[in-house]
Amino acid sequence: MREQKRVLIGGIIGIVIATAAFAIYYVVTLSTTFQKAVLDEVDNVDNAYLQIVRVPKSTETNEDVLTHIMDMNGFQEISNQLSGLELKKVDRPINDSNSAYTYTIYIRNKSDNSEVVSFGIDNSKQITIGNSKGYQRYEVSNSFDYEAFRASVDKLLTEN
Repeated sequence: MREQKRVLIGGIIGIVIATAAFAIYYVVTLSTTFQKAVLDEVDNVDNAYLQIVRVPKSTETNEDVLTHIMDMNGFQEISNQLSGLELKKVDRPINDSNSAYTYTIYIRNKSDNSEVVSFGIDNSKQITIGNSKGYQRYEVSNSFDYEAFRASVDKLLTEN
């Protein structure tokens, strides 16, 4: 009888520890930084280039989709603006009617044009990041100067 109680208590303790470990792992993986999710992926590629795409959100506009291809040297200003962003996984889109465009930046390997990583910025509150594992939507959990980001990207798009 005592042995059965010990086994039962040991089993319960094991389940509690396993559940706690899973909960900690789950909470830790809910958040990341832009540095970890995007920039660290780019550091592993020696020869990459950028493809920047700006898509108007409104279907009632006459504006075209703008695309710009450039080398990684021009990415420095954008990466500086985004590197400190703290991100939290979300399942649903976060709507913000203040933004007129969706910006998607693809970082591609020059040797085979494969996508290393991509990220789409819909507004000041949300970023979608894609890599070989798939796409994940994130909420920006610290301050982000979306207007400065937008101005930097628009400047790159209109320089050509």
